[in-house]
Amino acid sequence: MTATPAPVAELRAALEVLDALIDVRIEERRACCLGLDADDEGLPDGRRFDGVGPLAEVISTAHLTVAEAVVLVAAIAPYVDERFAVRYGRLTDRPDVIGLTGEVARTLVARTFPARLDATVLLSEHGRLRESGLLILDGAGDLTGLLVPDPALVAWVTGQPPTRPVASSDFPARPLTTVHTLTDVVLPAAARLRVEDLEARIAHRTTVVDDWGFGAHHDNAAGLIALFHGPPGTGKTMTAAALAASVGLPAYLIDLSALVSKYIGETEKTLAKVFDRAARERCVLVFDEADAIFGARTGVDDAHDRYANQEVSYLLSRIEQHPGIVVLTSNLVANIDTAFQRRIHVMVEFPEPGPGERTRLWETVMPGELPVQVGIDLPDLARRYPLTGAQIREASIEAAYLAAADGRVVTEAHLVTGIRRQYEKAGRTVPS
Repeated sequence: MTATPAPVAELRAALEVLDALIDVRIEERRACCLGLDADDEGLPDGRRFDGVGPLAEVISTAHLTVAEAVVLVAAIAPYVDERFAVRYGRLTDRPDVIGLTGEVARTLVARTFPARLDATVLLSEHGRLRESGLLILDGAGDLTGLLVPDPALVAWVTGQPPTRPVASSDFPARPLTTVHTLTDVVLPAAARLRVEDLEARIAHRTTVVDDWGFGAHHDNAAGLIALFHGPPGTGKTMTAAALAASVGLPAYLIDLSALVSKYIGETEKTLAKVFDRAARERCVLVFDEADAIFGARTGVDDAHDRYANQEVSYLLSRIEQHPGIVVLTSNLVANIDTAFQRRIHVMVEFPEPGPGERTRLWETVMPGELPVQVGIDLPDLARRYPLTGAQIREASIEAAYLAAADGRVVTEAHLVTGIRRQYEKAGRTVPS
């Protein structure tokens, strides 16, 4: 007989615990007893939610109490078994209630009067479940509204393909993917070795942090912060995407412009949602042009400066405590806050490519299917025109379109025209 996978067994066990708790609460309501003199709330032992699956990891990572864990399981349960939504209706006197309302959740986790007051706070917008984005209160503004779990959380806990959020002011991140692998990354030997070391460090984090005990022996040992710095167009973001793919982790690119909110405190709340999701789904967070946010803090001339500095301080603290992987990219490492630089674990410089790297780039950017005139001297182009990898890529695409409209074979003249247009876009003089 095939053994049940641990995550499935853990989720099923959690639903069985929830079922038993609902039975108890229904009997208490039938007896018309609020439980004013009860010694405890009759909640299950928190160890019932221990394990190694997604649900157990969410509860552990978010540091949920037993009551919060019960509410979270109750919110997810109808997506596994619809009968739970109906059973919740027996825990309220309101007619036609289907699903987990805030009031039902309060009844579920609290039998004494003081505990019901505490549960009201727990379920408020300032409570951990809603503030972290694990649950939202849909409909009415009070606890008569439905508690709805984050769709991405439901998909992850139930083993479904993860949803891909659209970047917005509420979730300023988008999936970061690339068709390239780390073998396509063209770097000097020293930089390539640092990227390979970083790949190995990510791949062996579980061994070092969990199996060898560094996570229990040191604070924040699970987190990994890397900084890719160098001029624009040198492949920093592409390398971050290829790195995540090589270790089998999803990556999200943070939209820094969406972080700047006109409402004080919104930046912290928005980033909390991103970090919480990344922690539970083991995502790589990539902050492109990170010096825009992680740069040196300004002098305090007015209230806006004070709040801006508070937000930067929050980000520095949150990223340091994050148990996952963060990759920052910057055009100039000197722009990164010096206090934060000391907390970066791995720094990789992406310099402008030299003639040798440019030759390799010219050889790799053009697809094998591209018809190219025989005898083009790519090393000579690389020597004559100092371009970045991104510019070489754009020049080759430009040349391909020129060739498609003129003879359908890429010539050196097409490539030179593409090169000249890159210089024009950059406002630079083409070398003679």
